[in-house]
Amino acid sequence: MLEKLSKRIATAIKKADPDGPGSVEVLTYAIGIKLNWYSGLILTILFGWILGDVLNALLAFFSFVVLRKFSGGLHFKSLTVCAIFSAALFASIPLIQLSHDGVMLLTTITAAIVLCVAPRKSVDLNPSELDPYLKWISIAIVLTNFIIQSPVVALSFSAQAILLLPQKGGE
Repeated sequence: MLEKLSKRIATAIKKADPDGPGSVEVLTYAIGIKLNWYSGLILTILFGWILGDVLNALLAFFSFVVLRKFSGGLHFKSLTVCAIFSAALFASIPLIQLSHDGVMLLTTITAAIVLCVAPRKSVDLNPSELDPYLKWISIAIVLTNFIIQSPVVALSFSAQAILLLPQKGGE
Protein backbone atom coordinates (compact mmCIF):
# COMPACT_ATOMS: atom_id res chain seq x y z
CA MET A 1 0.00 0.00 0.00
CA LEU A 2 2.71 2.52 0.97
CA GLU A 3 4.80 1.37 -1.99
CA LYS A 4 1.94 2.01 -4.41
CA LEU A 5 1.22 5.41 -2.87
CA SER A 6 4.87 6.47 -3.03
CA LYS A 7 5.07 5.33 -6.68
CA ARG A 8 1.89 7.26 -7.51
CA ILE A 9 3.26 10.43 -5.84
CA ALA A 10 6.67 10.04 -7.52
CA THR A 11 5.05 9.57 -10.93
CA ALA A 12 2.92 12.69 -10.43
CA ILE A 13 5.99 14.71 -9.38
CA LYS A 14 7.95 13.53 -12.40
CA LYS A 15 5.02 14.24 -14.71
CA ALA A 16 4.74 17.78 -13.32
CA ASP A 17 8.52 18.34 -13.63
CA PRO A 18 10.07 15.86 -16.11
CA ASP A 19 13.46 17.59 -15.97
CA GLY A 20 13.53 17.69 -12.16
CA PRO A 21 16.19 15.85 -10.20
CA GLY A 22 15.88 12.13 -9.65
CA SER A 23 14.23 9.33 -11.52
CA VAL A 24 10.80 7.97 -10.64
CA GLU A 25 12.54 5.05 -8.90
CA VAL A 26 14.70 7.34 -6.74
CA LEU A 27 11.72 9.55 -5.89
CA THR A 28 9.59 6.47 -5.12
CA TYR A 29 12.23 5.20 -2.70
CA ALA A 30 12.67 8.55 -0.94
CA ILE A 31 8.93 9.15 -0.66
CA GLY A 32 8.39 5.57 0.55
CA ILE A 33 10.90 6.05 3.38
CA LYS A 34 9.11 9.24 4.50
CA LEU A 35 5.65 7.68 4.22
CA ASN A 36 6.86 4.69 6.25
CA TRP A 37 8.28 6.93 8.98
CA TYR A 38 5.18 9.11 9.28
CA SER A 39 2.82 6.13 9.04
CA GLY A 40 4.76 4.38 11.79
CA LEU A 41 4.59 7.48 13.96
CA ILE A 42 0.86 8.02 13.44
CA LEU A 43 0.08 4.34 13.99
CA THR A 44 2.25 4.30 17.12
CA ILE A 45 0.24 7.21 18.50
CA LEU A 46 -3.03 5.50 17.56
CA PHE A 47 -2.06 2.09 18.98
CA GLY A 48 -0.55 3.76 22.05
CA TRP A 49 -3.82 5.59 22.62
CA ILE A 50 -5.79 2.36 22.22
CA LEU A 51 -3.50 0.58 24.69
CA GLY A 52 -3.48 3.55 27.07
CA ASP A 53 0.12 4.79 26.99
CA VAL A 54 0.90 7.13 24.12
CA LEU A 55 3.94 8.76 25.75
CA ASN A 56 5.77 5.50 26.43
CA ALA A 57 4.82 4.19 22.99
CA LEU A 58 6.45 7.31 21.53
CA LEU A 59 9.48 6.79 23.79
CA ALA A 60 9.80 3.26 22.36
CA PHE A 61 9.40 4.61 18.80
CA PHE A 62 12.02 7.34 19.11
CA SER A 63 14.57 5.28 21.07
CA PHE A 64 14.32 2.52 18.43
CA VAL A 65 14.66 5.02 15.57
CA VAL A 66 17.70 6.73 17.09
CA LEU A 67 19.58 3.45 17.59
CA ARG A 68 18.52 2.15 14.18
CA LYS A 69 19.84 5.28 12.45
CA PHE A 70 23.38 4.40 13.50
CA SER A 71 23.27 0.61 13.81
CA GLY A 72 21.30 -0.37 10.70
CA GLY A 73 19.52 -3.71 10.57
CA LEU A 74 17.11 -5.92 8.70
CA HIS A 75 14.02 -4.59 6.94
CA PHE A 76 10.61 -5.97 6.18
CA LYS A 77 10.02 -6.44 2.47
CA SER A 78 6.86 -4.32 2.71
CA LEU A 79 6.82 -0.76 4.04
CA THR A 80 3.17 -1.19 5.04
CA VAL A 81 3.90 -4.33 7.08
CA CYS A 82 6.88 -2.54 8.64
CA ALA A 83 4.79 0.45 9.73
CA ILE A 84 1.99 -1.68 11.20
CA PHE A 85 4.22 -4.23 12.92
CA SER A 86 6.58 -1.58 14.30
CA ALA A 87 3.75 0.56 15.65
CA ALA A 88 2.14 -2.46 17.30
CA LEU A 89 5.51 -3.34 18.85
CA PHE A 90 6.14 0.20 20.12
CA ALA A 91 2.65 0.46 21.59
CA SER A 92 3.00 -2.97 23.25
CA ILE A 93 6.43 -2.42 24.79
CA PRO A 94 5.06 -0.27 27.66
CA LEU A 95 2.83 -3.19 28.69
CA ILE A 96 5.89 -5.33 29.55
CA GLN A 97 7.08 -5.02 33.13
CA LEU A 98 10.82 -5.26 33.87
CA SER A 99 12.51 -5.05 37.25
CA HIS A 100 15.53 -2.80 37.75
CA ASP A 101 17.78 -5.86 37.44
CA GLY A 102 15.92 -6.90 34.29
CA VAL A 103 16.52 -3.47 32.74
CA MET A 104 20.22 -3.62 33.58
CA LEU A 105 20.59 -7.19 32.28
CA LEU A 106 18.71 -6.47 29.05
CA THR A 107 20.74 -3.29 28.48
CA THR A 108 23.97 -5.28 29.03
CA ILE A 109 22.92 -8.00 26.58
CA THR A 110 21.86 -5.38 24.02
CA ALA A 111 25.19 -3.55 24.38
CA ALA A 112 27.03 -6.84 23.80
CA ILE A 113 25.01 -7.56 20.65
CA VAL A 114 25.62 -4.04 19.34
CA LEU A 115 29.34 -4.35 20.14
CA CYS A 116 29.61 -7.62 18.22
CA VAL A 117 27.36 -6.93 15.23
CA ALA A 118 26.72 -3.21 14.61
CA PRO A 119 26.62 -1.57 12.25
CA ARG A 120 24.67 -3.82 9.97
CA LYS A 121 24.75 -2.14 6.60
CA SER A 122 21.38 -1.30 5.18
CA VAL A 123 19.81 1.26 2.94
CA ASP A 124 19.38 3.49 6.02
CA LEU A 125 23.13 3.90 6.34
CA ASN A 126 24.48 6.06 3.57
CA PRO A 127 28.26 6.23 3.24
CA SER A 128 29.54 9.13 5.29
CA GLU A 129 32.42 10.32 7.40
CA LEU A 130 30.65 8.74 10.40
CA ASP A 131 31.13 5.17 9.08
CA PRO A 132 34.19 4.38 11.25
CA TYR A 133 32.28 5.54 14.34
CA LEU A 134 28.85 3.95 13.80
CA LYS A 135 29.56 1.01 16.14
CA TRP A 136 30.76 3.32 18.91
CA ILE A 137 27.88 5.75 18.46
CA SER A 138 25.45 2.80 18.61
CA ILE A 139 27.06 1.45 21.78
CA ALA A 140 27.03 4.91 23.38
CA ILE A 141 23.31 5.19 22.61
CA VAL A 142 22.60 1.82 24.27
CA LEU A 143 24.79 2.67 27.27
CA THR A 144 22.71 5.77 27.98
CA ASN A 145 20.11 3.41 29.39
CA PHE A 146 22.43 2.62 32.29
CA ILE A 147 21.80 6.25 33.28
CA ILE A 148 18.14 6.50 32.25
CA GLN A 149 17.29 2.98 33.49
CA SER A 150 14.08 2.84 31.47
CA PRO A 151 12.36 -0.50 30.85
CA VAL A 152 10.77 0.96 27.69
CA VAL A 153 14.13 2.07 26.31
CA ALA A 154 15.75 -1.27 27.25
CA LEU A 155 13.05 -3.22 25.41
CA SER A 156 13.09 -0.89 22.41
CA PHE A 157 16.88 -1.09 22.10
CA SER A 158 16.77 -4.87 22.44
CA ALA A 159 14.16 -5.11 19.68
CA GLN A 160 16.47 -3.13 17.42
CA ALA A 161 19.47 -5.26 18.42
CA ILE A 162 17.59 -8.40 17.34
CA LEU A 163 17.40 -6.91 13.84
CA LEU A 164 21.21 -6.77 13.79
CA LEU A 165 21.62 -10.52 14.29
CA PRO A 166 22.46 -12.73 11.32
CA GLN A 167 19.42 -14.58 9.99
CA LYS A 168 19.13 -18.26 9.14
CA GLY A 169 20.21 -18.84 5.58
CA GLY A 170 22.72 -16.00 5.55
CA GLU A 171 22.38 -12.34 4.70
